[in-house]
Amino acid sequence: MASLDERPLDLDAPGVAVPAAVIPDASAEADEPLRHNRDFWTVLVGQGISSFGDSITNTAMPLLVLGLTGSGFVMGIVNVLSTLPDLLVGLFAGAYADRWDRRRMMFAADLGRALLTAVIPISVWLDGPTIALILLVTFPMQVLRVLWLAAYTASVPGLVGRTQVARASAIFEAVFNVGWIIGPAIAGLLAATIGPGATIAIDALTFLVSAIAILFVRRPLRAERHEETHILADIREGIRFVAHEPTLRAVLALWTTTSIITAGLTTALIFYLTIDRELGAGVVGLVLSAFAVGSLGGSVVAARFAFKPVGRVMLVGAVGMGVSLVIAAADAPVWLIVAVSLFAGILNTNVLVAYITLRTMLSPDVLLGRVGATARTLSVGLMPVGALITGILLDTVGGTVTLTLMGVLLVVAAAGFSLLPNVRNARAVTA
Repeated sequence: MASLDERPLDLDAPGVAVPAAVIPDASAEADEPLRHNRDFWTVLVGQGISSFGDSITNTAMPLLVLGLTGSGFVMGIVNVLSTLPDLLVGLFAGAYADRWDRRRMMFAADLGRALLTAVIPISVWLDGPTIALILLVTFPMQVLRVLWLAAYTASVPGLVGRTQVARASAIFEAVFNVGWIIGPAIAGLLAATIGPGATIAIDALTFLVSAIAILFVRRPLRAERHEETHILADIREGIRFVAHEPTLRAVLALWTTTSIITAGLTTALIFYLTIDRELGAGVVGLVLSAFAVGSLGGSVVAARFAFKPVGRVMLVGAVGMGVSLVIAAADAPVWLIVAVSLFAGILNTNVLVAYITLRTMLSPDVLLGRVGATARTLSVGLMPVGALITGILLDTVGGTVTLTLMGVLLVVAAAGFSLLPNVRNARAVTA
């Protein structure tokens, strides 16, 4: 499962060198209404289709690995390879997103992912060494994901205007979640009929569609730069900005902690449903689809909450998610697991949109790529630790204990971070 302070932006913080001429005045921007923004709709449709493919692979890949190996540890290794690029190349990806044409970065990344994803179903059809190939292509696929994400998140203000970041983020989440509503259910059915390997081929096609859609974006999505500096200097500038922005720093710590705890959540849930409960792939698809339905419903109200106290939204979300996991792991009937998954989806979208909005609004355009990459290097880059621990726990104590432990840790983390004023009072601003 997954996976945006009322105080003004402190541009005078030590070590933050941002030319005043490139800082946009959000209150003075005449942003084009989203309904008339052709480029926004082009990206929205392309990424909505791609998200549908992602939801299918997110369900089919663990089922494929589990079917071929029967090991939670191997599933954990795949998860580690999926998140390790965020730690190793995330900072460089953010720096390049502030240097290069972000539109071209997204196109190249989607095209590359289409080709690499296609390797897996081809191997299954040819009865090849599928597990070895999954381990081989997962890392480069996720490197391309990191590059795409750095370019995409840095492009949103230029695509829609800063005053509409929260609304656009909520709309993106809504469209993305439509794919996640039907995708897991379809993936579960297809995995049970044609096999999970063949099911993954759909994702390769959706990456290709997404890449083609990017070609139709007309507006430039490149940050204005007044001088060329060394790439390492660019990276240091992004790190310094995050380090000296107290609200962003505190909220990022909360986001990173919860991300590590839930790094192997989908794997643990699938293991719990299929191994501990012996419920089958169909129930897996139903539960993941319920989460997506909740996420879609949550996106309807997410834009309203994005400018309310972000820290409190995130704290409530962590507690709610933790309680949901404990309930689901308590040998709950399927209908109750579906219900708490629906509730968790509502919380997840509100937390995600609130966090992304805060991070974006506290970052000047010239640093958007690097601030986002620095944040992801911590939050996503450290997720391999959680994913590996989850894999070990699944093989030693099972899915029930693993899910329960995740839930308890989320509640404990929320209680600890609620003591920090910079978290409790964190609030995104529009001007």
